[in-house]
Amino acid sequence: MEIALRDYEVFRGEVAMLPPNMARVFERQQPQPEILRVAKLGEQVIGCYAMQEPAAPLRNAAEMPAFTLTMVMVLPSCQRNGVGRWLVGHAIGVAESKGGRRLEALLAGPENFFVGLGFESLANGYCFAMYQE
Repeated sequence: MEIALRDYEVFRGEVAMLPPNMARVFERQQPQPEILRVAKLGEQVIGCYAMQEPAAPLRNAAEMPAFTLTMVMVLPSCQRNGVGRWLVGHAIGVAESKGGRRLEALLAGPENFFVGLGFESLANGYCFAMYQE
């Protein structure tokens, strides 16, 4: 299936709206991520991401609040159309709008995907640094 960028939209999501395979992955996460967003093509959820906000309050302004991307999933029939890239970009925007300065993706996803989006490769995942203007 070929999908153009303007064919789908990203919304706040609820577990009940996720396809079964995505819901199972989300529900296994402990603690449950505070942020869930879904990509919808018409009424069908075609992808999603989940993200944790920083766990502890900052002790000083020099600390960089880190959000954690805990899942990014796209239906197999919709992959290779930029949906995952768009979802990760959306996650970066949400984290930054909430004061985040890093987005850590402690996922085993393909390195070329995350590095291609500007993430730095780490031993246990990837990290995207956001800089204030």
